[in-house]
Amino acid sequence: MKLRLQILMVLFLILASFDAGLSQTQTINNSTNKIQLNGKEYYLHVVKNGEGLYRISVDYGVSMSEILKANNDINEKLQVGQIIRIPVIDGRNSDSSELQQSRAFIFHTVEKGQTAYFVARKYGITVEQLYSFNPGTENGLVLGAILQIPVEGNNTNALQPADGDGNKINSGVTHIVQPKETLYGIARLYGTSVDAIIHDNPGLRDGILGIGDKIKIPARQSVSNEQNAPSVGETSAGFISGDNYLYHLIEPGQTFYSISRRYLIDVAELRAANPGLNEDDLKVGYLLRIPRSGIQSMTLDQQTDDSQLFVNHKVKRKETLFGISREYHVDMDIIKKVNPGVNFSSLNKGTIIRIPRDEWFAGNARMALVEQQKQLSTDSTLGAAYDFTHCVPNKEIGYARPVRVALLLPFDANQSSLYYDDKDSLRFTRSIQTAQRRSKVFMEFYSGTLLALDSLKRAGVNVEMSVFDIAPDSLVLKRVLSNPWLAQCDLIIGPGLAGELPLVSKFAQTHSIPLVYPISNNSRNELYSNPYLYQVNTPDSLMFDQMADDIVKQASGSSLLVILPPENEIEANLLVLKIKERASRLLAEGRKIKYQEYRPGNNDLVSIQTLVSKNSENYIVVPSVVPAEISKIIPVLTGVKEKARVNLSLFGRSEWLRMQTIEPENIYALNTTLFNSFIIDYNDAATRRFISRYRSWFHTEPHAISPYFQYSDATSAYSRFGIWGYDVTLFFISAMVQYGRNFDLCLPLVKHDEIQFRFDFKRVSNWGGFYNNGLFKLRFTPDLQTIQEPLTCE
Repeated sequence: MKLRLQILMVLFLILASFDAGLSQTQTINNSTNKIQLNGKEYYLHVVKNGEGLYRISVDYGVSMSEILKANNDINEKLQVGQIIRIPVIDGRNSDSSELQQSRAFIFHTVEKGQTAYFVARKYGITVEQLYSFNPGTENGLVLGAILQIPVEGNNTNALQPADGDGNKINSGVTHIVQPKETLYGIARLYGTSVDAIIHDNPGLRDGILGIGDKIKIPARQSVSNEQNAPSVGETSAGFISGDNYLYHLIEPGQTFYSISRRYLIDVAELRAANPGLNEDDLKVGYLLRIPRSGIQSMTLDQQTDDSQLFVNHKVKRKETLFGISREYHVDMDIIKKVNPGVNFSSLNKGTIIRIPRDEWFAGNARMALVEQQKQLSTDSTLGAAYDFTHCVPNKEIGYARPVRVALLLPFDANQSSLYYDDKDSLRFTRSIQTAQRRSKVFMEFYSGTLLALDSLKRAGVNVEMSVFDIAPDSLVLKRVLSNPWLAQCDLIIGPGLAGELPLVSKFAQTHSIPLVYPISNNSRNELYSNPYLYQVNTPDSLMFDQMADDIVKQASGSSLLVILPPENEIEANLLVLKIKERASRLLAEGRKIKYQEYRPGNNDLVSIQTLVSKNSENYIVVPSVVPAEISKIIPVLTGVKEKARVNLSLFGRSEWLRMQTIEPENIYALNTTLFNSFIIDYNDAATRRFISRYRSWFHTEPHAISPYFQYSDATSAYSRFGIWGYDVTLFFISAMVQYGRNFDLCLPLVKHDEIQFRFDFKRVSNWGGFYNNGLFKLRFTPDLQTIQEPLTCE
């Protein structure tokens, strides 16, 4: 028992030493560390995951050839954890300010045969720009010369992440999570904090890191901030671990002798590993090479008592800590660390202090290596680096106080150009004249909201809702957003149309308020930049992965024919690419699928007959949503099925459901499957109860938008958006009542029962908002049955 207690005490002291060492290392790391070898200065860089020689050269303001020249033992293919030397060049990167300034340029080494035109084209700048930043080059390039290429304006900005429309959305770096990586480790990798990463990636608040996830790394705040200098990757023990050397970070007061004692190597070996270094003038913050071969292999497990680790020193009259450290050649900080109970500011005669022996230093170095190895290879969780919110049932919002909800809709919407958007999912009939009919869509939505509030009231939930009529005028909208109550609410539902969204989205993000964008499917890129946004009506493009997976899965082992859309149908062509990609993956796995593409022409009936198979099922995809294309190709496919007498199944898009030019008989005959975000199951008891209540309250019939293959306008005699308003309002208020303001962490646990939707919200990215990923399949069979089922991803 005595032996065990002594070993535990030693471990405690060493861990305390590590903690203090970490603090010191982080302080020194505010300026990038250097090493001196053979009279030259270098930065030491530890290669991180995903880094290449080009990226490193940009970060340090040197050319790739200069790095290769300083490291004759490496090539352009680097390994993670590899330590490389970066030459320190006076006037370019010799101090922190120069290092930051040099990052405004890429440094290119002129190679044989290269011209100014070639170099300019390579980096996406003009020849005039090249000449202006490199005076004299207009007279010709000199082999081996170093050219400055301005970063601003060259093609490196193509590396920035983009949203679904290809717009650049982040000026920082995107990191792709690798196996066994932790959020804490990623933060250290980029020299930032866990808090900063989570602030820019709210999707990580649940603490879950998935392999392949993309994380936005916070951009550098200021070029003058020395903490932005490239990190050399220190461990908490104050050294870097390489293959043949440890690189020790020099601390105040250290000498060759004290450092050799720490690592139990001969001073001669230390001198040999660091040629040209003045050992009488060791610079704090620089690095020393410690040969691994010279470090003794003694471990703490071999120790039996404190006497083998420490010498007890009795303080003499007028003796100081400085004098004791000189006597034993042990740093003052280390003596303090192993004697935590001693008041060194007032040493008394006779006080017993412990002085570490060589064996203690050997164990210290060995333990640090072991801890480093553990961190690099085993930890696959986030540990205690961040205190994550858990899904704790809410007992306040909706009970102790009301849920404060703002509903922002344009009830008096007119048909001005301020509202109409050809990408918006909502359409209006221009012949409607009265305000009542113009606002019918939003009044219907509000009627469903009222029914949802009644359901919540029956369940004992207290809701305070304020309804705002936001007119088609930005000044009116700004006036509404200046209402102080709005900034204090728990949830905002609205606005109704895309033109109103940017102002409302900015307001919600500023005040960290969940914003439900309920009806339109055009979010104008707000979905990719506002982590508080929930888009209910999801654009097809975000569902294409699910659709392509399901189509190729069904067609596996059979024939799959894609009818190519017009080239200007960008979304439809994107779906084609995703289907083709998955079919190729299926073939690569050794599974069978006959994939073909056909572009419609003059004699489609005969041409398609030659492509279909009579010996297997034929699956045909028509990705287009252009009515003229659809009304032309569907009768052709019906003719192919009849004439060739083949088994044929058709896949189409949800927009078809509201096309009046489609003959429903053909859709049923072709065994058509359409993907859609909402359905109504009239056999469901909850649906029947809702319809009965809606009829009783509003004396009209609710439908899921409209009957199939009919486009209904605002003059319809039934309600198209009442169910929509009910589902949206009930789901989000229920989610908040169940889990509070942090319900976004608990969405899979939220209990809900929609009438027409199947809400399954996913983040578009770790830094973006949520979209509804719940999708249905509607299959119209030749026996005139309509089969409705959720699309599930396995």
